[in-house]
Amino acid sequence: MAQASQSQGLDAAFEALKAYKQGDDPGVLAPIDQAVREVHGNPAARTALEQRLSAHLGAAFSPATRAFACRSLAIVGSAASVHALAALLVDDDLSLLARNALERIPGPEADEALRRAIGRAEGKTKLGIIHSVGVRRDARSAALLAKVLTSEPESAAAAAKALGEIGTSESARALEAFRGKGSVEVRLAVADASLICAEHLIASGERGQGVKLLEALTHASQPPHVRLAANRALSAALRP
Repeated sequence: MAQASQSQGLDAAFEALKAYKQGDDPGVLAPIDQAVREVHGNPAARTALEQRLSAHLGAAFSPATRAFACRSLAIVGSAASVHALAALLVDDDLSLLARNALERIPGPEADEALRRAIGRAEGKTKLGIIHSVGVRRDARSAALLAKVLTSEPESAAAAAKALGEIGTSESARALEAFRGKGSVEVRLAVADASLICAEHLIASGERGQGVKLLEALTHASQPPHVRLAANRALSAALRP
């Protein structure tokens, strides 16, 4: 009886979600929040809940409905939700919530969705997507981000930071090739990103590449804080 009542409550909440809008009582959606918390460890229930939430991401629903679905999918989403979430990446109002969900979904599908969106987005939305690529440390995006280094300063700086977080040999080469180029903002971003990249390389066992990157950052042409950080990192890396 209790299970049937709970199921009816969930059905009623999803009915309310269809017409949900900004300013409505969020309490009507509480059964969905409860279901999100309780499906952990129950793959079948999680899949069913994910399908119902993903079905509410379409343009026919209000921004409030889609925002709620995004927040819930950040917890229960999987590769099955990627396509629906990807459609929101270039929506200036919903991109952040879609990105938050995709950042947490494992697998190459989410990486590919974010990569594809970089070329379609503009302004702050594009910067956010680049940030998410860095958060996921998507190695396959290095070549694409290297091209973004030649774009306007804000995007170039964001791409540099993402390359630093990715921390692979390919991203290191991209940063090395662009060192000293672009605006002051971009040059500083490349230097800071190179420090981060070197740390990742050393931590992953690519000590030689990391040391090479750090040595270049000790040059007098680099900002004082970069030289200081590079020398400290070098000392640690070369310590017996």
